[in-house]
Formats: sequence, structure tokens, C-alpha cells
Amino acid sequence: MKDLKDKTAFVTGGASGIGLETARALAARGARPILADIEGARAEAAAAELRAEGADAIGLQLNVAEEAEWARAGEAAVRFGDVRILFSNAGVGGGSGGFETYDTEVWRWAYAVNAHAHLYACRTFLGPMKAAGEPAHLAITASMVAIVPPPISVAYISSKYATLGIAMALRNELADTRVGLSVLCPGMSATNIVATTAKLRPGAGEQGAAAQTAQNMSGILASGMSPAAIGERVARAIEAGEFFVFTHPEWKRMAEAQFAEILAAFGESADPDYGGDDIDGLIAANGARRMNVVTGR
Repeated sequence: MKDLKDKTAFVTGGASGIGLETARALAARGARPILADIEGARAEAAAAELRAEGADAIGLQLNVAEEAEWARAGEAAVRFGDVRILFSNAGVGGGSGGFETYDTEVWRWAYAVNAHAHLYACRTFLGPMKAAGEPAHLAITASMVAIVPPPISVAYISSKYATLGIAMALRNELADTRVGLSVLCPGMSATNIVATTAKLRPGAGEQGAAAQTAQNMSGILASGMSPAAIGERVARAIEAGEFFVFTHPEWKRMAEAQFAEILAAFGESADPDYGGDDIDGLIAANGARRMNVVTGR
């Protein structure tokens, strides 16, 4: 999507962090951002900030985890312009502690924000983007933890794995359309995700060791990469039509080690008499164009 000028861009989590800085980078290229955020006043203030910088932008309130709110957001967006760039970016942490101790409401909430919201976003905007037959782009924020999982929140890691899976599957669906697709996998970023998670999570706040872990993570992220640098990288990826968007190259050696372990685990067939899976048949049966980059399909 080489020309972003006058393209309406809908950005979730747009009041701060990566969402706001990506909107700013898109606006610098002439796009018209819609900043959607659960904190509506902050979204409107951020939009005013972009307007002061010369952008055509608006802010609106949206809880991405509530499907019913998306219809209202979609109507507001259409009044501003036909969305041609969708950045489904809003995310929260998943809490800490042992897996078996997770509060089920916190678990469901983490998935609603980090994974289910991508469905709601696409139900609202992707159909019209595809039907228009014009250059358009969908970007989704996953995380490096979806590639290399560190020993942190199981809810966060697994919901980001789900996000990566959504993007990988959509890659097939969008292959014959004019809608490009990017999946952003950042490492540590200087955002307020820890504070936002503590403020918005359902149920009681974290206590004891879990609370200490959250405090530790807040300190670590404070020294993370600037969201402005990440936002600029996302804008370039949209222009270039890149699928994987990696911003932190220091994670590469860990990814290499992990995938080496995976590949090394492939050995002889569990059934020596089995002829092997019909991969081409699997692809054809699902009307897919490709399995992955290795097959070239």
C-alpha cells in the first residue's frame, strides 16, 4: 500500500503507546487516523494533539472486548471516511502466578482484548475493505512472546499465540485480495500496558508475588524501545506490504534456538507403513493458496 495519503486509518489502543505513535507516523504520510481507545477522553485529546500537528484525526471511545460497541464505532468511522487501514493493536497483560491459580474472569478478559477483538475489528471493517477492491491494509499486534515465550504470564503468551495464529490464517484468506496484512511482534516497549492492565482487569488486584512481578515488569518496560520508533516501523511495513514485522533483532538468536529444537524433534514416522500426509490435498480441500512460505504456495 504505497500511497497512504487521505486513507482513513482505524487504530485501536490509539490514545497512547504504539497505537498513538503508529497513528502519528501514518498521519505524517497523509493518512487520516481514527484513534479508538477504552479511555475516550484520552483518545480525543490524542486526536487533538495530532490535529495540532496538521493531521485530520478524530478520537472515539471503544472497549475492544465488547462486540456490541463495535457497531457504534463502525458507524462513527464511516462518517469520517471509508476505512482502508485497520490497525488492531489494543492489548493488555494477562496477570501473573501459576497457571492453575488463574482467575477465570481475568483469563477470559485477556483473551477478549488480545484475541477476540481482532475478530470484532475484522467483522466491522474487513468486509468493506475487501469489497472496495482498492489497496487496503490490516495490521495486527501480536508480540515476540508469540515467537519465543519467556517465563511470564500464561494468559498473555497464549493469547498472543492466538493472535499470531489469526494472522497466519488470514494470510491465506487475503492472498487474492487487495488487502495487505502485517503482524507486529515487538519486544519490550516503553508503554503503559502494566498500569492499564492493573486499572482495567476484572476482579481483585494482584497480591503478593504476582503484584511484585507486575511491578518488576513495569520497571523493565520503562526502559524498553520507544513506541515512536515502533510506530514508524509499522507505517513502513504497511507501505511495503510486509507480513512479519520484527522490531527487536536481539530476539533472533532465541528464535533460532527455539526453532532448532522444534526441527530437531522431527524424526521417523510413528507409523513406518503410513504413506505420509497429503499436504497438497489439505491445501486444495480448504481452498487455500499457500501453506507457508516454504511451499511457495
